[in-house]
Amino acid sequence: MMRAFFFFLFFCLLAGLVSAQDNLTGRVYEYKTKNILPGVTIRNLRTNGAVVSDRTGAFSIVAKVGDLVVFNSFAYHPDTLYVKDLKYTEIQLILKSNMLNEVKVTGQETKLGNLKPKPLLSPFGGQTLVYATDDKGTADGKGTNYTGGVRLNVFDSNAAAKKREHAAQTEKDEAIKARIAEIFSPEGLKNYVPFKGQEMQNFITMYTPALEIYTAPDFNLTVYINESYREFMKIPAEERQSAGLTSLTGKGN
Repeated sequence: MMRAFFFFLFFCLLAGLVSAQDNLTGRVYEYKTKNILPGVTIRNLRTNGAVVSDRTGAFSIVAKVGDLVVFNSFAYHPDTLYVKDLKYTEIQLILKSNMLNEVKVTGQETKLGNLKPKPLLSPFGGQTLVYATDDKGTADGKGTNYTGGVRLNVFDSNAAAKKREHAAQTEKDEAIKARIAEIFSPEGLKNYVPFKGQEMQNFITMYTPALEIYTAPDFNLTVYINESYREFMKIPAEERQSAGLTSLTGKGN
């Protein structure tokens, strides 16, 4: 009896050891930036088993030498790994090219190609001396009554500079908002999230970032889309596809 028990225990330990050795483990990063990538789907083509990388980019999937393991994420080119051994593996995924064409915001300017702010006139249309008038219409209805003398328009250089700065900032902000709208549109997101129709519209309404979020120094568009996708997928499918979803969440207008 004791002998049978030890044999059974040895068999269990051996099975556990074999099972542990049949796991491919590692972590997924973004190529060059080395940002960790959560939410990446890892699939073994032999077993068709699949796992998803956790919030630290780590993964563990059943595999053996000779298997093909595919790493897939909506914002990245898929990568296929031929398993030569079961050592800890680091995978680097390459961002899809059209996701790289982002507006680059710096403390001084926004890189928008040849876009330049329009020149502004002075607050008085460029005139420093004008004839004084009483602001009433003349008899012929063609102008105002001149009262004689001239009026000097004092040019405030600081005020003009502030107006120019404000106008340039407004134009910059509008260009960035247009870029955000271009990315967070059905056409812009179709290669990165698998939604269509009302479900896609709900995703866009709920997760289009505000200007302040998009231009924050630590904002990463790819990570933002990945995290938004994972959060959206927590909502039941029937609700995700409902026209009333955004009104229920308070994010629709």
